[in-house]
Amino acid sequence: MKFETQTHGLVTVLTPHGPLTHEEVPCFRQTAEQAVAQRSGRVVMDLRNVPYLDSAGIEALLSLFAPARSTGARPKLARLTDTCREALDLTDVLVRLDVFDTVENAIRSYNR
Repeated sequence: MKFETQTHGLVTVLTPHGPLTHEEVPCFRQTAEQAVAQRSGRVVMDLRNVPYLDSAGIEALLSLFAPARSTGARPKLARLTDTCREALDLTDVLVRLDVFDTVENAIRSYNR
């Protein structure tokens, strides 16, 4: 899985490319966990280029964001594809995560 990384002040925006499936989870976790640790959880995952995710991908999101929340970090998701949004909604995961329509709104939410 390839990632684009951008920094906006104290926030890192990660944009993964490709499906988030069992095969890609190790790479996703390594990159995302490193960003969360470096930015104290101020990470926005821009998922516009993730066409779909499977159960392993959903677990990877939950395992990444659940511990971060308990330490006060607040990672965000932005620009979910319809397929990813539906998968997260059907599994009742969507309501547990901070999800935004735009990266800009996700970044701004850190200043509230």
